[in-house]
Formats: sequence, structure tokens, C-alpha cells
Amino acid sequence: MKLLQVSDLHLSKNSPEERAYSLSVLREILQTAESTKCARILFCGDLFNTFPDLESLRSDFLKEVSTYSGIIYFLPGNHEILEKKGNHNRYADYDWSTKVKVLDQTPYFLFEDDGIEFLSIPHQENYSELLLSPPPNKQTKLRIGLAHGTVSGMSFTGLSEEEEEGGSYLDPHLIQNLGLDYLAIGHLHRARMGNLGNCNVSYAGSSRVWRKGESGPRGGILIHVDGSNLRTESVYWKSAGEYREILVSLDTEGKPEEKIETYLSGTSPEDWIVFRFLGYVDSMVEKQKFQEEVLRDWKSKFRILEFDPDESQITVIQHLSENEFVKQFLDKMNERKEQMDPILWKHTRVTGIRLILEGKKSR
Repeated sequence: MKLLQVSDLHLSKNSPEERAYSLSVLREILQTAESTKCARILFCGDLFNTFPDLESLRSDFLKEVSTYSGIIYFLPGNHEILEKKGNHNRYADYDWSTKVKVLDQTPYFLFEDDGIEFLSIPHQENYSELLLSPPPNKQTKLRIGLAHGTVSGMSFTGLSEEEEEGGSYLDPHLIQNLGLDYLAIGHLHRARMGNLGNCNVSYAGSSRVWRKGESGPRGGILIHVDGSNLRTESVYWKSAGEYREILVSLDTEGKPEEKIETYLSGTSPEDWIVFRFLGYVDSMVEKQKFQEEVLRDWKSKFRILEFDPDESQITVIQHLSENEFVKQFLDKMNERKEQMDPILWKHTRVTGIRLILEGKKSR
């Protein structure tokens, strides 16, 4: 049996562009499941961005799902409850067709499918009921869990990408006592895997770029099951694109060091592009001309293209390009450009100019 694990698609009607983008990723997920002969798709939470999105896009979701020959297990996450506003309907009360099985029963729901036990644990404010009334011992060769939340010790909150509000924490000891061989879990947007005792805990990460800073490819996990053996394989969604920050170094006249085409090489139309500038310059006039050209000729070619409003890494010093010490230093740096790592060369160049200017001030 083959399964496809995905999560955090955040289908959204926030704008026509968001709706089309998120549905295009859903389409690729379904096409991948079909082409790789996955019998089941495990949606591990945050399939929809909010409850109003669930109500508005459910019919679009079902239309896309109708092309898939297998079964979809949909486990609600913390986003499906957002803006629910006192609506006490269960998600399972809605019409999801025969293709979609909604797993919203708390504290858990245990069922068997094709010789595999599945244990679903939808998002909950706390998991005390699960702790007090755990599931019975495993009766099959394999037990796979579906959950949505943060497993303590598997997140790193120092990066903005890891800071996902509204999620609950799952205690590692609780997970180890559930008899699981594998836990397919959503909520954290960067993919990762780890082991808790005999249980392999796997986050597929977000299926699309949902917010700023989510760098790297977006994708899911193919789960190959053979008896009691299980192996995983990462897959990536081309339609999701990537979040890319492009650092533009400005010369002393304020001009970008490369052509626009060079900065945008290796990107795709589905990408979210953010330009950031740095450098010591005479003025920002040339930088502004570059921005205007990018917006005029390139903005429409990408899902999102924007400029970082933080320009604190640009220092304007009048007549900088006429400074003899700076000119001599830059000439030497240009001679070494081909011999140095590009990132180190840019860093050395900016640091050198700063030290020359600081030395001038101290005299």
C-alpha cells in the first residue's frame, strides 16, 4: 500500500490570486497521488486557512478531488477552527462526498484500513483526555497516526518560519504510549523527521508558501508500506514555487552590480520574490531606477514580487565614489573577484568600505 502525506495547504479565498494558487497546488497533489498509485492521501491539518474558507472552498475542493481514484483522510488542524464564531457543527456534518473521510472525533479515532490501524488525533486545546483514556493496544502489524500540533523538542522558535500561532503541544511521552510505528503530523511548516522510541515522527511541512520567510521547496511525503515495513520518500510541488530573498549589492554610484536577469536566474513564475539592497552609495537614484524597471518589466511574471521596505543596509554618503581610498580598495577587490567565493567577496567589499570610512572619521 502506498500513502501520500501532506499538510498545511491553507486553501484560501483571500484574493482571486490566492484562491487560484492554493487550488493549483491541490491539483498537483492529487495528480501526484494518482500517478504514483497512492491509495490514500493523509491531509494532516490546515487544509483550509479558516473556517469561512472551508465553507466557501469546500465545493472547489470536492471538484478537484473527484479526479482522484483513492480515498482522502482529512484531519482538521488549528486553522479550520479560526473565525468559526460559535458554529458548533462538526466538520463531518458537511457533505464531503464518498471520497473524503473527515477525522474530527476527539480525543482520537481508531480504525483499520487494508490491514493497517490508523489513529487520528485532530487538533485540540489540550490532550488530557487522550492521556486519561489512551487507545487499546495495537492489533495489526502497523499503526499509523495522524495529528496536528507541535511535538515538544521538534521545533525551533528562533526563526520566524517556526513561529506558528494557535497550535497545541504534544508530549513526546504521550506519543510513545500510543503504540504508533509512524506519526504523520502537520503544523510546523518546515519538513523534518525524528524518532520517539519506536515511532518515526514526520512533518511534511507546508504544501505551499503561505507566508514570508518560508524558504526551500514545498512538498509532501510518500509512504511505502509493505507488511510491517515502512519507508518514506520526499516529493515536491512545482506549482507551489519557493520563497526567495535576492540580495542586491549596490556599487558606490548606487547601481546594482548585476543585471536583473542574473538576479532572477533559477527562479520560476510561482515564486515569491523579495529584493533586498545593501551597500555604501552616493545616492539612491540608480537603485530607484532599478526598482521601477523591475516593477514595470518583471512583476507580472511572478506570483509575488516585492522589495524589502527595510533599507537600513544602505548607507548614503555624498561623493563616496570620488573617495580615492575607496576607489583603490574597490579596484583591488575587482581584481580578486574571480578568485573569491561570491558571498565572501560581497561581504569583504562592504566591510572594507565601512572600515575605510570609519578610519577617515577617527582621524
